[in-house]
Amino acid sequence: MGYRRESEPSPFRTGVVHAGMSLAVFGGLAASLGLGIHVTADPAAASPSQTLALFDTVDYADAGTTPSAHLNDPDEHPGGDMLQSAAALDEATAMELADAGLGPNAARVPVTGGQGGPSVSSDAIRINGRIVRAGESLSQVRGVPQSDAGTVRIASATTMAPAGKTKSKAPSDVYARKFSNPEGLPMVGLVIGGLGMNATQTQLAIDDLPANVTLSFALDSKKLDYWIKTARADGHEVLIEVPMEAYEYGRMKMHPDTLTAGAEAKANLARLETILARTSGYFGIVNYQGAKFAADKASASPVLTRLSEKGLAFIDDGSFERSTLPGLARETGLRYARATGPIDNRQTPADISAELMDLEAVALEKGAAFGAGYAFPVTVEAAKVWISQLEEKGLVLAPVSAISNSRPIEVRTGSLDMSGLNTGG
Repeated sequence: MGYRRESEPSPFRTGVVHAGMSLAVFGGLAASLGLGIHVTADPAAASPSQTLALFDTVDYADAGTTPSAHLNDPDEHPGGDMLQSAAALDEATAMELADAGLGPNAARVPVTGGQGGPSVSSDAIRINGRIVRAGESLSQVRGVPQSDAGTVRIASATTMAPAGKTKSKAPSDVYARKFSNPEGLPMVGLVIGGLGMNATQTQLAIDDLPANVTLSFALDSKKLDYWIKTARADGHEVLIEVPMEAYEYGRMKMHPDTLTAGAEAKANLARLETILARTSGYFGIVNYQGAKFAADKASASPVLTRLSEKGLAFIDDGSFERSTLPGLARETGLRYARATGPIDNRQTPADISAELMDLEAVALEKGAAFGAGYAFPVTVEAAKVWISQLEEKGLVLAPVSAISNSRPIEVRTGSLDMSGLNTGG
């Protein structure tokens, strides 16, 4: 009789069976545990919580008081001293509240934005430096330049006033950021340029730098109008960059509107007019390169004369030493200021900090000085750190327009002789 041997069990099949059994057992346990928690647990004990009233629950009629009195009670509201009732407002403001349908006990809570932004009424908030009121969207507000606003959005002595409120109609006055320095502290300023080409870096500079930092925009920005309006709405004054001929162009292709040395006055003035017509809202121009052009008095003189006639300012970034511009500015009556030099030729935090310390030394000696740089992330970050330390050093950050108008042109900023300063070459 033959012998029949039983076959060996399949390892694969055994593994699958065991795995299935394990999943069934542990899955059942997990499901039972979850069901038990869902049925028996107390949701209120899951985490700390606080109940907030959407509406005032105090019956002021029974309490014999008013909402304004409660808002101004320092025991209930530590910030009550920031509030004011309609009874304490002037007649015009009280009428405004009445027209808006608010009762006599209405109160306004000043809300401030970043960078020392303006106070706004309680029906508005600030988003990225823009004041957005009830019924408005951020995109709608961003489409309106500050100078077109019907009311004064920024009202402090150190902020920009709307067009039409200044005695002078010159752009260098109308579009300059208003600034006061009652203590007479030495002033330092910054021009951060190259903006408008990279959206991320441009928005970062507008949002992160205080409004007293002057911003300059590249001529070829595809959204030049938009960026200038955005910067001004955040309180910054702005410049546009005018390309001027340099010695070292070599194989580099010049911008078609570059102001060139040796060119006829008619040609350079036509290019200047084309540049100035690109946008509005700027208080002046800043040179982009231009060492060769600045050294040619015959070429530069008609340009500076035209800028003076238009009431614009010329901000010299200090990137070249030999220049006829200071003398021509005196002759033409042009508002002019020269930076002590670039702050970020070497793009490291240590080198930028060294340049800013040199800037401080010039300001302490002359009373005012400013530097120029580009919106590199390292430059913006170094500038933020430096600005945060100015108060303890007895210095004040000022818009460049205030520095250019603060003293005779010979001593507005650093000397034309840059020896002794580490200006990055």
